[in-house]
Amino acid sequence: MSDAAALAAVLDDVRRMDYCVAVQEHERGIQALAVPLRDVRGTTLAALNVVTATNRMPPQELERQLLPLLQEAARTLRPLV
Repeated sequence: MSDAAALAAVLDDVRRMDYCVAVQEHERGIQALAVPLRDVRGTTLAALNVVTATNRMPPQELERQLLPLLQEAARTLRPLV
């Protein structure tokens, strides 16, 4: 993505949803799902993510099946950071 306005819109969506899905953004046939990892004050320190091939599951299934697991892992790790 090279358009600054389009990038800003995507970043706004990611902030609103509090997670990000990237489908073939980095590499053809690869998709990723990420959630923020925050400290006890809510400051984002890192991200937890999962990466899989697009032929393993559609992006909607990636979100449906794995987003709750990543979000729970992030909550579990919060006291440790």
